[in-house]
Order: sequence, then C-alpha cells, then structure tokens
Amino acid sequence: MASLMQFPDFSNKIVLVYLMGRPPDDGVLLEHAGFEIQGGRPFIIGYFAEGASANDWVAGVRTALAWDTVQQYFVFDSMEDYMARASQAYNAEQFH
Repeated sequence: MASLMQFPDFSNKIVLVYLMGRPPDDGVLLEHAGFEIQGGRPFIIGYFAEGASANDWVAGVRTALAWDTVQQYFVFDSMEDYMARASQAYNAEQFH
C-alpha cells in the first residue's frame, strides 16, 4: 500500500516561503495557502498577501510554489503577527 504524503496545515495562517536558488531576502508571503498535486508534484497554492510586493502589484493573485523547491518556511498566526515581527527585524537592522 502506498503511503500518503503528509503536508503541514496552513489553514488560517500567513506563510512566508523561501525557495532554493533565490536570494535570501526574496521570500514569498502567502495567505489562504494549501496543497495541491499538479502533474504528479505537490505545490503550495496560495494568494500573494497584501504588502508582499512593491506597490502590491500581485496582491491577491493566486500562485503555486513547487514543494520540492522550498528551502524554508515560517508560519504566522495572522498578517498582524507577521507585520509586527517584520517591523521588529527592520528596526533592529537600522541600529546595526
């Protein structure tokens, strides 16, 4: 019997995803994320979160990220949680 792949539950969370081969500061911020199999490969499917890109030109656009290209991800309880933590990091950088 084939085993089923287990995927994290991103329900009602904000997910910051870093992909292999991309610059370390080039994460993808998703909301309403979940998993979908396309072409036999698992993908994280979600929508670009508002505030995730310059001028929010992709806010609300659906995207798919190949699960096997994910290097690291962070799960936040809400957009407010993400923004508070991101502003802490930004403020800390200003003092170095």
